[in-house]
Amino acid sequence: MRHKIVLMTGGTETLEFFSLQLKKGFEALGYKIFIFDQTVEEESAEKLYDFATPYDTILVTFNFDGIHYETSLFNMNGVSIWDERKIPCVNIAVDHPYFYPELFDIHPDIFYEISIDRFHDKYMKKFYPKLMRGPFIPLGGTSLYPDGNFKTIDERKYDICFTGNYTPPETFDGAINRLGDEYAMFYLEIIHDLITNPDKPDDITMEEHLKKAIPGITREEVKTAIPNMIFIDTYIRCYFRGEVVKTLADAGFKIHCVGQGYEKLRCKHPENIDTDPAQLSYGCLEALADSKISLNVMPWFKDGAHDRIFNSMCNGAVCITDHSKYLDEILTPDENILFYDLKHMDKLPDIFAEALNDTKKLERIQKNAFEFANTEHTWIVRAKQLHNELLKYL
Repeated sequence: MRHKIVLMTGGTETLEFFSLQLKKGFEALGYKIFIFDQTVEEESAEKLYDFATPYDTILVTFNFDGIHYETSLFNMNGVSIWDERKIPCVNIAVDHPYFYPELFDIHPDIFYEISIDRFHDKYMKKFYPKLMRGPFIPLGGTSLYPDGNFKTIDERKYDICFTGNYTPPETFDGAINRLGDEYAMFYLEIIHDLITNPDKPDDITMEEHLKKAIPGITREEVKTAIPNMIFIDTYIRCYFRGEVVKTLADAGFKIHCVGQGYEKLRCKHPENIDTDPAQLSYGCLEALADSKISLNVMPWFKDGAHDRIFNSMCNGAVCITDHSKYLDEILTPDENILFYDLKHMDKLPDIFAEALNDTKKLERIQKNAFEFANTEHTWIVRAKQLHNELLKYL
């Protein structure tokens, strides 16, 4: 069994945070860890060449960090340290695989793709059947109070908190209209389908519309076409974020939004939206730890989970979320979670009002959720899952 793991930092702040949380779990399992800091790439590369011995090292990375653009990790012949030293690369894609089509074509020799959503894994199986796929590993949570000594419901500053940025729909007009009216109508039909049927995975919906518009389109052509529509993914997630936040704000609820863009949200009562646009991952956890309810609007993970759910549970905020197949399997309504339906957003005010008016119920869910997530869904647990289901076999 290999005993060394390389983790990447210095890129996207969220991915760095995930890596540092995994580090704790891997160290507890006895692995020796090397942190490659992309902000000092040359210096890190020199140290990595001393650390990463053949047949004893694994790269565990997010979104292909360390695999594609880091020139210091390639020799004069264009061979990477990973291929040169037979180092397995385990890539955890925190977005849909269709965001990275060109990167799958330049993957290292020993490469495993980890999906955080089971529909993502099905996409990989369909369009990249020759690539080795690791186990389904959902995102994990992080607790500021792993001993459970967080604030009670009554001690918390915010009634409702949402962590995540917002982009208004009109921002995507350029992408929608870039190829003329016919393509714009095609894109808008897909968007309308997803808004009307929010339970559908977006890649499957895109494929349905491609086959309808182009009878006889091949699988390879579908694989090439879908990544050209990734703006639809961002459009849809931001559309529903805006609709949910607007519905609650206009119903009189105060919402603390940790993220950027909410000054652009058109609603009748913007005074009910309190924004904090400058916080990073740790600041988001602090906000959750001071909130009675954590609002979650899922990205288009229809058979997975977002770390916002487990972060909420791990920090004593009762999470109210829309559904996914995976969440419906692992969570119990009114015991450790509260659900709403994107198809019935008119019911949101009643769901939130009932929750905020029942402190005893919130306290019970708070306790159950913490015990559940802190035991089964932290990044430390994810490190153990990666070890047990993949790394120890490499």
